Amino acid sequence: MRMKQKKIKINKGFVYQDVEDEMIIFDSENSVLLTFNETAAFIFKKLSKGVDVEKINTTLVKTYDVTEKVARKDINNLIGALLKKKIISE
Repeated sequence: MRMKQKKIKINKGFVYQDVEDEMIIFDSENSVLLTFNETAAFIFKKLSKGVDVEKINTTLVKTYDVTEKVARKDINNLIGALLKKKIISE
């Protein structure tokens, strides 16, 4: 099954930086600090560069040697969490 080709944008007020194998995201509006693991950081960086979800899925499969189903689930779970926290918008 192919995922919809959608692009995501990072909303204003969020600052992010790599720290070792993780990524830290600071929500300046609510003074909240979030930590992403390596896979979530990889997906987030691709989203922040405007890469569409289908291409992220393909790259995730190749880079992390996971199945398309696992990659799709990881991407969709992260996007859902980011949308809920209003870090991104579609």
